[in-house]
Amino acid sequence: MKSISHDSQPQSSTGEPVVARAKRFDHVGLTVPDLDVAVDFFVCCFAARVLFKMDRPEVPGAMGAERLGVAPEAEFALAMLELGSARIELLQWWPLRGDISPPDNDQPGGSHVAIEVDDVAAALQALRVVEGVQVLGEPATFAPGATPGLMNAFVRTPWGALIELVAWHWPDI
Repeated sequence: MKSISHDSQPQSSTGEPVVARAKRFDHVGLTVPDLDVAVDFFVCCFAARVLFKMDRPEVPGAMGAERLGVAPEAEFALAMLELGSARIELLQWWPLRGDISPPDNDQPGGSHVAIEVDDVAAALQALRVVEGVQVLGEPATFAPGATPGLMNAFVRTPWGALIELVAWHWPDI
């Protein structure tokens, strides 16, 4: 992709103009097997604030689920959470289809959510005692390079989502 001058019209790597300029990043959505458990996890572990919840509809097929690329009869409940200045949308779907394990991070569709904390080691220590959380190693601090001073560590949530804990130790990021 070409680098973009703030003075010119952005273009793709093929020279085509950008279709829609993003105003800001709004939220990321995660599918979870149990909405209440996932909401409690983010509220208790990261002081997330519930902005709103939508319950599963009483009328089957009323969600317009096909707009999300799933079968029209699929239904979901959701909760929108605020984590600092970011938002995360948690969705629980019915009926549950197939294998509910998320793809590994090195597979298409694999992903993680990074949450900035004041102290990665302290956050990791607190998460060690949360039932179902899997700690995936100790904090690492990056040396010179693209992210000098970045400290991070990874955990899996009780339902298998990958969370990166980060602390930036340099001023202008």
